[in-house]
Amino acid sequence: MNDIFIAPKHTALPNDPKDMNVLSSFCKNPKGVRFQTQKENETIILFLRSHFVKNISWIIFSLFLLVLPLITSIFLPSFGLDFLFSPSANRFITVFTLFYYLMVSSYVFISFLHWFYNVFIVTTERIVDMDYSDIVIHNIAITNLSHIEDVNYTQSGFISTLVNYGNVFVQTAGNERNFEALAVPRPREATHIIGDLLGKGHSGKSG
Repeated sequence: MNDIFIAPKHTALPNDPKDMNVLSSFCKNPKGVRFQTQKENETIILFLRSHFVKNISWIIFSLFLLVLPLITSIFLPSFGLDFLFSPSANRFITVFTLFYYLMVSSYVFISFLHWFYNVFIVTTERIVDMDYSDIVIHNIAITNLSHIEDVNYTQSGFISTLVNYGNVFVQTAGNERNFEALAVPRPREATHIIGDLLGKGHSGKSG
């Protein structure tokens, strides 16, 4: 999880560019951001990760899991399970509840890290795609800009159009893997930025 480094914010001067917000999903020419294999003279042009709206589903589910024990305790007497509140069962209930909330906390933590560390970086020399699977597994794919043949995006559905996020696809030459940045904000603008770096045309698809 140390492949990306976001420097702490410093006191900004009147004409000093602001550092990138740590939770930003779209940032051009971010300041104070570096990744592990970045070269000395290599500059980050574009930083992307999935739109924050993609977190809403697991956040709502996590909130439901947090209140589930309370809801259960309210309705248990209706099913004749009052014995679960007896003194002899208190210790078991306490241990189970602690274990339950530990599992919920782990789910929230892993879900956040999966969003936070899955990033797509475009530099003056290459594209870096960091895919985070879990705490111990994360993959990094890199290709030079000279190996890119085409870049395009897709944007479909009411929500993605309303919030303005979509998928950016980068096609590479030969047997190299293709790159994709999924559900990123402002996909059209991201495609144009990459296309301008390549000096090639770029296309999009909405639906």
